[in-house]
Amino acid sequence: MSPIRILMIGDPAESLRLKSSEDRMRRLFSSLDERWLAHFLHGRLVKYRRLPFRYVVHKVPFGSRPSSPIFRLLYLMAAIVVGVRAIKKHRIYLVFTKSGHLYLGLVALITARLTHRKCLVRVNEDDVLALRLFLKRRGFPRILVSLFAIIAKAVELLIFRNVDWVITHGPKDYERIGRVTNRISFVPLGVDTSVFAPLTSGIRELKETLVGDAEKKVLLFVGRLNPVKGLPTLFRALKMLSETRNDLVLLIAGSGMEEARYREMVKRMGISDKVYFLGFVPHARLPLYYNIADVCVLPSLWEEWSNTIMEAMACGVPVVATNVGANPYLIKDGETGFLVPPKEPRALAEKIAFVLDNPELAEEIARKARAEIAKYSIMSMSSAYKKIMLNVIKSYWT
Repeated sequence: MSPIRILMIGDPAESLRLKSSEDRMRRLFSSLDERWLAHFLHGRLVKYRRLPFRYVVHKVPFGSRPSSPIFRLLYLMAAIVVGVRAIKKHRIYLVFTKSGHLYLGLVALITARLTHRKCLVRVNEDDVLALRLFLKRRGFPRILVSLFAIIAKAVELLIFRNVDWVITHGPKDYERIGRVTNRISFVPLGVDTSVFAPLTSGIRELKETLVGDAEKKVLLFVGRLNPVKGLPTLFRALKMLSETRNDLVLLIAGSGMEEARYREMVKRMGISDKVYFLGFVPHARLPLYYNIADVCVLPSLWEEWSNTIMEAMACGVPVVATNVGANPYLIKDGETGFLVPPKEPRALAEKIAFVLDNPELAEEIARKARAEIAKYSIMSMSSAYKKIMLNVIKSYWT
């Protein structure tokens, strides 16, 4: 039987975060097997170690400097050329991108239409919002920010109307995109509750190693360091809390474009001794970090279906998150966690203090949260992805 060949278009930055990229693919595609052959477009000739399916990597020029806008644009243009060649040479039937639908999705669509193949895109965040925040951070005038956002919205609309299928794990995005096309599926993210679970062994030792005092109260943030995640709000909340208590530390598990700016920010605020930037933490070790936390905090400006929330809830850690995107679908405020408005550090600080000052209530909420999150499994999510891809490919063959 011939392999099921698909082309996956990757962001050039993925090759710099290879372990993280592999972890995400293993979760999304755990139902795939040796019958599947993925052709990856990457900025480098990367090697994965534990994917359940076969793969080939095609190097795309200009991928060595993913933070450069010019190199990124050249990479995207080159990806179309390399993708077309790969499809024609290897008889690939499906072009797919698992992230970056606004730019990688456009590349996937163009590549698919040039070769008369099917195209599937996954929407995993609000790329238009991310673009607006990026331009604002770079100091673009407001009128240009608005203009680029209008253009981005038009491109997004073009993609949604012309691709063969869209997958999203965000219920809000499912509703929004569903008004444009009926070729869309909502597939919630899954969590492995056998891995992400309450732990006791090694927790106190890790806490002492990281913060020097096992009696400290630990706030934990897990995620990419970019503007959408709203970390400045959390820093301001920590500053407020530190005025009345000296037992708090904040652990930041993640890396990203804003790390240098955030380090400078907490230094100016006088809380750098309370904030620990841990960098990228391998997914397999995250359960340990969740278990040393007293509160997991997600101050995002927008959030789809959050892995962080699910993993924290599965580990039995109280969650305080912003009332945005899909967060209210995962958290029942006051029952399985707490929701606060975005960009309001005082509200965030008050809710964090409430959780810390009411340990019995926090424990009860965490117990309910773990029971609630058990219904979302990795295998059900991955099986849904597999079924959708097979249906899209089948429609091409017929």
